[in-house]
This record gives sequence, C-alpha cells and structure tokens, in this order.
Amino acid sequence: MRAVVVGAGIGGLVAARLLQRAGLEVVVLEAHTYPGGLAGSFYHRGHRFEAGATLLTGLAPGAPLDGLGRLLGIRWPVEPVLQGFPLLEVLLPQGRVVRPVGREEERAVQAEAFGREVLAFWAWQEDRARRLLALAPWLPWPPEREEVLALAGRIPGLLPLIPDLFLKASRRAPGHPGFRRFLEAQLLISAQTADAYALYAAMALDLPHLGPALVPGGLGRVAEALAEGLEVRYRARVQRLQREGGKAVGVEVAYGGRRKGEKEVVRGDVFLLNLPPEPLLGLPERIPQDGWGAFVLYGVLPFRAGPPFYRQNAREKPFAFLSLRPEGEKTVFSLSLHTPLALWQGLSREEYQRLKARWQRRALALGEALLEGLGEAELLFAATPLTYRRFAGRAWVGGHPQTHPFRFPRVRVLENAFRVGEGVFPGQGIPGVALSGLRAARLALAYLGLREALASLSRPGGPWPCGLPAP
Repeated sequence: MRAVVVGAGIGGLVAARLLQRAGLEVVVLEAHTYPGGLAGSFYHRGHRFEAGATLLTGLAPGAPLDGLGRLLGIRWPVEPVLQGFPLLEVLLPQGRVVRPVGREEERAVQAEAFGREVLAFWAWQEDRARRLLALAPWLPWPPEREEVLALAGRIPGLLPLIPDLFLKASRRAPGHPGFRRFLEAQLLISAQTADAYALYAAMALDLPHLGPALVPGGLGRVAEALAEGLEVRYRARVQRLQREGGKAVGVEVAYGGRRKGEKEVVRGDVFLLNLPPEPLLGLPERIPQDGWGAFVLYGVLPFRAGPPFYRQNAREKPFAFLSLRPEGEKTVFSLSLHTPLALWQGLSREEYQRLKARWQRRALALGEALLEGLGEAELLFAATPLTYRRFAGRAWVGGHPQTHPFRFPRVRVLENAFRVGEGVFPGQGIPGVALSGLRAARLALAYLGLREALASLSRPGGPWPCGLPAP
C-alpha cells in the first residue's frame, strides 16, 4: 500500500514518517528544493534564511515534538534553552518586557511590569494550557466519523474548558492598558488575531514554556531531520488530484530541475495534502477575509547579536517581530510585519516596487528600535504577499485567525484524502502542525484497516512513550 504526501511541510513529513513506520510505501512530493514549507530554510548568497516560522518549541517532556521524536527515533538538531533564558523581548510604549523561559520567572517579570493584578490571568492561562496539552494528541476537531467516539470519550476532560471556547482572551485579562497591549501583540504573532478566543489564547501564550530551543543553521534543520530516510521528490509540483467515485486515485505531477518538462501520474491508496486542497480539485482557493499577509525583511548583520533572539516592537503599529540567529561573527535576521492582502493586489510593476520600498523603510525604522544597527545590514532583501504567492502557493500565511473554534475545516477532503498543516486543527505553530500530521496518519491507517498500526498511535496512555498522561 502506498501513501502519497503532497508537500514536505512539517505536518506532511510527520505523517509520512508515521505511515512509513506503519509499513506503508510513502512518497513525498515537494515543489521546492528543500523541505519544511513555511518552516523551512532557504539559501541566498551563501546564507540560510527562514522561509516563515522562526521559533521552535514543543520539546518539553510530554509536548508534541518530544513525543514524536521518541516515537520516530529522531534526535532533533537543537540546543535547548535553560530556565530563565530571555527568550523574547516585547517593546511597549512604557518600556521593554522580557518573556523568560520558566513560569515562575515569567510571573515575576509580569508582576513587576504590570502589577500583581495580572497573576490571576497567568494562573488561568497555565491551568488551561496544561489541560489542553494533556488532551491535544487525542482531540479531533471537527471530528471525522471515525473520531466521534474518541471525542465523546474526551468530554469529561473538556467540560472545564467549554466556557473558554466562547470567550475572547480579553475577557479573561485585567484592564491594565500596558498588559492589554502586550497581550494583543503576542496573540497577533501566535494566533493571527489580536483577540483570539480564550482557549486558543491560553495555549498560544504557553510557547515559551513548551520546551523552546535554538536551531543552529536555521529552523529548516528540523524539517531535514524529518525528511531523512523518506523518499522525497523535490521540484515535483502537484497540479491536480485525480478522482474516481469519491476517492483519490492519483496526483498529476510536473517536474522541474533536471526532469523539467516531465509529467507523471503518481498513484496511491491514501493521500495527505500539506497545502490548500482547493486548487488541486479545480476549485478557487478559500482565502479568509480577515487573513493576513506578511512583509518580511531579511538581512545579515556584520556583528554578532546576543539574546533575546526574538524581539517584538509593540510600541506602534504594524507590530514588528524580529528573529535573530548568530552565524559565526555575524547575525542573520528576519523582520516580519502583518500586512493587509488587499494592499498588494492590482498593482503595476512600478506601483508594486514603490510600495515594497515604502514598507522596507517602515520595517527598518521599527526594527532599529529593537536592535540598534539593523540598518547596517550587509545583505538586505524583502518578501511580500506576492512573494509568498509565488514560492508558497498562497499569499496569506499563518493559518486561520483564531477568532472562534469553528473555523477549522474538516480534515477529510475525499474518502481517502486528508488535509494536514496549519490550516486544520489545532492550527499554527510547529507543535500544532506536528499534531495535525499525527491525526492525518491515524485517519489514513483507519481508512486502510491497519488496526494494529493504528492502535500503536492511539493506545491509552498516549501515542508515544513520553509519559504524557491520558486525560
């Protein structure tokens, strides 16, 4: 039996490794020359830059990447950070606030910055995040028919969380204006909206405490570790999904590189789609009306910057997020801003270049407030929503803005074809897309009737030997 995975993003690679472990023949088709998708790294003029995501977390005991690494026998190419490490610095109108690793350390910082009134919020956040982490590997949403009983079995664990499905995070937050600004900025980068629903916000705010790590050489090293041992065909652009009687039977592939001009139909028994499925079905892509585009400025600094390696300018809008990675005596950086998609549509080439130059000047000004000397970059180039349209196949990035829990589409596209990635539950972030890969692999094994292999990913006590307690 063969599984065909379209797109070598983190979710697709996780699913591919799990299905290969279950004994299936697996082929991964990737349009680009590197794995990872928007969590990959690309080369430009001798340096590696992040294609999208820059922060890796999920390596704490019981968190998704820790569990999957144990299950798959992968040693992640990372440098864990210690308690107290200044992971992220947020620049606010009243000053700078650091988000250190460690809950006690962060509570102390928060109380000093915003007053003790915020501690009740962080106690609520910790409780909800811990409950969700325990539920996450077993929690399907919206459930497919095979998952209804599994979801019903989770109801006792879900009951205390239900009110937070219908509240905005701001309803749980104290009225301190500085803290509300901080919360808005943090949710915008982690949930793609300034006021996510409370339950999603609790998990998104937990990123510094899920086991963050630094990745020497760039985040793409994680995708490369997942791709090792898989048959990944690069420069293989899937153009259409072939269907017969409600099932997928193959994908039409056009090759590039040394195979440029070749076309092939790759057949399989199950299909996992790590990209928006609508274009493969001949349908228009569904772009969320409140979806954001990204303007990203990349560069290389002629000096080595120290921590915090992640910094956010929330002093003025658009908020700017700076990621730094030391590379010898230099520093590679990316500086990202949310930008409206409509702003970049229908422009002439000259209008586009002027707009791009204007946003670049704006980004540099915001970035200089985060790191003096950013304008000294030896190498500087920018990506816009049109750049992402060209290289990622879509202009909007970051998945659905998490305004309410009913935005996630079904995972099943056809009887034997399943979505995977940030566009499905549980959403954005590398831990989230990794869990989507686990879920898609389970559904594929259930469809194929491979009960023993499915049981190894669904047994009580967890889908991996990491000590994660069953809810």
